[in-house]
Amino acid sequence: MIKLVDVVKVYKTQFYEVYALNGVNIEIKKGEFVAIMGPSGSGKSTLLNMIGCLDKPTKGEVIIDGIETSKLNDKQLTELRRDKIGFIFQQYNLIPTLTALENVELPMIFKGIRKEDRESRAKKLLKLVRIEEVADRKPMELSGGQQQRVAIARALANNPSILLCDEPTGNLDTKSGEAVMKIIKELNEKENVTVVLVTHDLSLSKYADRTIKIRDGVVDVS
Repeated sequence: MIKLVDVVKVYKTQFYEVYALNGVNIEIKKGEFVAIMGPSGSGKSTLLNMIGCLDKPTKGEVIIDGIETSKLNDKQLTELRRDKIGFIFQQYNLIPTLTALENVELPMIFKGIRKEDRESRAKKLLKLVRIEEVADRKPMELSGGQQQRVAIARALANNPSILLCDEPTGNLDTKSGEAVMKIIKELNEKENVTVVLVTHDLSLSKYADRTIKIRDGVVDVS
C-alpha cells in the first residue's frame, strides 16, 4: 500500500542544507495501523507529507498503491490525494462559515458528487463518528472533540484507503483524545483503512499494530 525507497528530503537555505529525511526506507501494508514517533524536528511530519503527496522527495521513491508518485504531475497528485488519502491534522481546519454537514460535504463537491448523494453520505459519516446531532452547527458552536470528529468525517468523505493523522489529539483533553483515537482504531479494524499516525505521545502507540521510530531524519532501528 505504501512504500518509501531511499527517500531523501533536503531543505536548502542561502547558507546551508537541512536533511529533513536522509535515506528512509519504509513499507506499510494495506490495513495496517502504523505509528510514526520521534522528537520534535526528527522528520516525522516531513515523512507524513511525503506519504500524503503534499511534498516531493529530493531523492528516492514514494509509492502509493503501486503508483510512483514522483512521476505524477500536479493534477494527477491532486486526484491521488482526493481519491485515496484522508488527512486529519492537529488543527481541525474546518471552514468556519459552513455547518458540520457542509464541511463534510466539501471534498465530495470537488469530486463532482451530486448534492443528494453527498448530503446523504455526509449524514452517514457524522453518524459514524457519533455526532449526527450537531450537523447544523458551525465550528465555533462545537467543542474541540466535536470539531475533530467532524474533521475525521470530512477525511472519510471520498472513501479513502489511507488515513494520515498528524497529532490528531494534540489540542484535545484526555477524554476527548481517547474518544477520537477509538474512532480511528474502529475505522482501521472494521473498514480496513490503512492508518499512519504521527505523534510524539507515547500513549497513542498502544492503538497501532507497529511503531516506526524516526530520529534526525533516519529510521531508528535500535
